[in-house]
Formats: sequence, structure tokens, C-alpha cells
Amino acid sequence: MEFKSIYIANPARLTVRREQLVIAQDSEVTIPMEDITSLMVESRQVSITSATLQKLAEYEVTVYFCDEQHLPSALLLPLNSHCRQLKVLQAQISLTKPRQKQLWQQVVAAKISNQAKCLGLLQNNGYLYLRTLAKQVRPGDPDNLEAMAAAFYFPNLFGVNFTRELPCLANSALNYGYSIIRGAVARNLVTRGLEPCLGIFHHNQLNQFNLADDLMEPLRPLVDLFVASKLKSEDEELTPTIKKELFNLTNYMLKQGAKRYRLISAIGKIADSFKRALTDKSEILELPELIPLESYKYE
Repeated sequence: MEFKSIYIANPARLTVRREQLVIAQDSEVTIPMEDITSLMVESRQVSITSATLQKLAEYEVTVYFCDEQHLPSALLLPLNSHCRQLKVLQAQISLTKPRQKQLWQQVVAAKISNQAKCLGLLQNNGYLYLRTLAKQVRPGDPDNLEAMAAAFYFPNLFGVNFTRELPCLANSALNYGYSIIRGAVARNLVTRGLEPCLGIFHHNQLNQFNLADDLMEPLRPLVDLFVASKLKSEDEELTPTIKKELFNLTNYMLKQGAKRYRLISAIGKIADSFKRALTDKSEILELPELIPLESYKYE
């Protein structure tokens, strides 16, 4: 069972030996490849052999690389991991506009509902307005309720003067957390034969991850709740400690149906349900619900 998120902030050499990732620093650490969900390479003084990259891809590990600001800037995803990729691609291309609008309605409604849950968990009465708004979303969101919700939600979450364009620690943390989730969604799409550039709402020709950007929307409030709950007023920058905690969000719990799953598992169920929805018009996306912050505990 994959469950480890590996974060490398200091100089290291990464190799592979007997199906184990070998991390050589002052001492040597080995981790079974099959246990790894994702790998964050933050330090620019990390060397990785091509054999290691190939093996990480073989085990479907999401690998993030960072820029000089120590923010995720590149992603390694596995290819050719699905035996019927052409069939899935054809189904994506054939998805009708009305069906795309129906699916986008589900995504937006779930996102606003989770935003309401986020405010509710923080004892903010603004959740009542958002909960009502979520029930009013129509196919394709022609009323742009997603934007209306965001304009109400973020000032309630971080203060009346807050905007997503404001250069501040909260926005840096949000962007970091969102990039982790985006990569995890893209990885799960690719491993199921889905083409991540073919979105149901996002259609930017320069964006390779339109579908990932679509399906990650209901997951953003998990990052929002973490940032609003965990960042302290005395924090002035995005420290390695905060980054490690954000990177570990894939191991936080969400409610999906009658059960609770780690975020990384919930993403897999979203991708599976989307794949089914390509051919089954009655299929409803399995979009998770936000619950109080809880990291999965391994026995």
C-alpha cells in the first residue's frame, strides 16, 4: 500500500537498489518503492539517476521538482500505464457539451458545499449563505456562482481585505498546497488512461492539466482549512516545516459516501467515477466532503 510522502530539502543523491529508493545524505536511508505515493525534491543540490526516475515512474510515484523560490515548478508523471488508453481518450473526446455541463455542475456544487463546511468548521456563520448557494448551481454554472462564492468566501476566511492576488503568506501557502493536490490529481488521471489536458470546463490550450484543474476544485477547501487553522500570525514566510505539512495533506482524511478516505485515495475514486461518467450518463462523480482536519495514522 502506497502511503509515504518523501520530502527532500537538503543535498542528497537518489538511486535505486532492489526495488528500494536509496537516499544518500550524511547517512543512507532506503524506502520500498511500493510504499511511496509522492516525492518532493525541494533542494537544488539533489542528484537523481535516470534509472531512479524510470523506476519512480514505473511505480506511479508523483515526483515534484522545485524552482529557486523552493516552489513546485515541474512534475514527473507515469506514461503508458493503462492498457486501453486510446479507448478512454476517444470517450473523452466524444463527451458532449450537455454532459460536460452536468459534470461541471456537480464539481462546482461540491466545491461551494466544501467551502461552506470549511467556514462552518471555523465557526464562521458565512457557511449558511454558501450552503444555500451550493444548492442553486445549474449545469455549466451559467450564473457564475463559483466566482460569487469565492468573492464571499475568502474575505470571510482570511479577513475583509484579503484577495487571492495579495502577496502574503496565506496566498503562498494556498498556492503551494493547491500545487500538491493538482499534481496528485494529474497522476491519478494519467494512471487511469485519462488525458489531463482535456477538461470539462477549463480549456486553455497552453494548459496540460485542464481536467486536473477541473476535478481538484472540491479539494481546495482542505488546503484552505489547513492554512486558516495552522498558520500563525507570527509566521512571516513559508518555512520548510509549513511546506512539509502542506505536502502531507494527501494523507489527510475526507468523507466520501459513507466512508472516510485519505485524500490520495479519494482522488483515485474521483478519477474512477469520472472515467465511468464518460460512458454512463447516470454516473454521479464521487466527490468527497470536507471534515475536521485529521491526518491518517499508520499502524
